[in-house]
Parts: sequence; structure tokens; C-alpha cells
Amino acid sequence: MRDYRIETASADDVPELIDLFETVFGERRRRETWQWKFHDSKALLGAFNGARSLVARDALGQIVAHAGAVTLPGVHRGRIIPFVQVCDVMVHPAHRGGIGRANLFTRLLRELLSRAEADLPGSFRYGYPGRGPYLVGERAGVYAQIEVAMESEVVPRKSRFHLWRVAPLRWDDGRLDNFWRARNADLPLSLVRDRQYLQWRYASCPLRTYQLLGVYRFGRLVGWVVARSDGERFLLIDILLPQSLLTKALQAVAWHVLDGAAGGDARVWLPLGWRECFDAEFKQTPVVAAHMCWESEFETPYARSTLYYTMGDVDIF
Repeated sequence: MRDYRIETASADDVPELIDLFETVFGERRRRETWQWKFHDSKALLGAFNGARSLVARDALGQIVAHAGAVTLPGVHRGRIIPFVQVCDVMVHPAHRGGIGRANLFTRLLRELLSRAEADLPGSFRYGYPGRGPYLVGERAGVYAQIEVAMESEVVPRKSRFHLWRVAPLRWDDGRLDNFWRARNADLPLSLVRDRQYLQWRYASCPLRTYQLLGVYRFGRLVGWVVARSDGERFLLIDILLPQSLLTKALQAVAWHVLDGAAGGDARVWLPLGWRECFDAEFKQTPVVAAHMCWESEFETPYARSTLYYTMGDVDIF
């Protein structure tokens, strides 16, 4: 078994990690993206400490693997808890293979999750790997499938009698916090989707430009949707709406972002328990919503029945 040293990632490691990311994923990540994701997100934590990202070094001291952890405030049955998203898991091709603890992926992920439980007991740990990486994590005993993320087309529909209206909202709109407080009881297990989260995740994101849209029914704000253009289609990235109004509200948003164009394409992800409230067909995506089950206090079936997530929970969108 090769000798690796596993340690907490530091800011000094970022240049090596950017190189490793390019080797593993074939694209070069900008330093400001790393800063936004792993450093700027800490401003949301309040009284919590963040889980520690880990690196593995070989006998020469070179970084050959990384397992990232982004900690954000979440809510579980009305109580604020840490949500730890495991992300940017990468092992240099020359250091893959092996069984059990001889496998660097297995060793690194188990260590990351054990430390996260010790540092943040009761935290909910999860991630959104592709299907191939998910299977590697499942075999290692660290990933369990919540579900394959499901996507649907949203057919745009013009509101009759001005029942629905969609209009831009500012990222610092004070109503966003009030709306989160009023609606979070509908989400038993979710990231906190308040104004601070929206400003960090979308307004300050160095990767893409997003729109925040208020959804009004009879002139009253009933929810919001974050959207962005993705070539010929629009992605409805994040959503906070009542289940009972979901179909018509999203159809009104699709009409707004597509500007009423015939044949326009808008897409949305919805989790189990919410898809049943949306009148459309769904198809599987390449992304797996995964429970980080190693030393977790949460049971995977419980997470499957309660977790609310959207496309925006995954930073590739």
C-alpha cells in the first residue's frame, strides 16, 4: 500500500489543486472560483465551524487527491443544522485503484466524513456526483443513493386575466428573508434559502449570471425563481414556491424568461414529493443526489423522503 499523508487543505494549496482539477476534469478552474466556493461561503456559517476539505500528498509531498467540503446553514424540521456538501472529489489517475483502505478515494472520503461528524455532529452530509463517480463511492461504502436527479420541460403559458405576474427582484430585497421564514416549514430538510444565501450563491458567483424573479398571484408575492440562460434554453435553477401553485407559477416564469416565444425551452429539477405537484413528465439526468452515509446520523430513506434540492444546489449550473 502506498504511503499517503492526509491533511487539511489550506489556501496555499490552491495552485496545486487547480492543476489537479485540470488533470482530472480537463478544464482549468479560476482561482476566484475556488475562493468563492470554499472561502466566501464561510461568511454564511454564523456560529458553526465549517467542515475541513482534505488533500492527500504522496511520498514526495505532491498533492495527488482532494475531497472538498462546503458547509452551509440548513434546516431540519425547523432547526438550523450544518449542511456539508462533499464536492470536487478528485484523485490523480496515477494514484487510483486498490481495494479497501488501499484505495485512496475510499481512504480520503472516509477520513473526510469521519472528521465532519466529529467536528459537526448531527450535520447532514450529501453531494451530487455523476453516475460513474457515484458508483465508486457506493462501492467504497461512503455514498448511498437518494435518487437520480429528475428534469422536466416547463411549457410556457401566458396568464389569463393577469392572474400571474413575474418581475425581477433585487438580490438584497428585504422580503426574501421574510418569505424564507414564512415558507421554510414546508421544507423539512433543505439548505437555508434566505437573502444571504441567494446573494452568495447567485449574485456573487464568478461563473455565471443569474436572474432573480418574483412570482406574483393577484398582485401578491408568492415565491421566487432563480433562472439563467443556457444557450437555446433557460434553466429554472432555484425555486421557492408553494407546492399547490407550482405548475401554474413555473409556467408563468417560463413565459416570462422565454418572452412568449413559440418553441422555447425551459427546464427544471424537482425532488421526490414535489414532482407529484407538477403536471409534467420527468426524465433522468446524469446527476445522482447522494447521501454521504459513512458515520451519518441520518438514514438514507429518510433523506430520500424529505430532502428538498434544486438544480442550484449543484454549482455546475
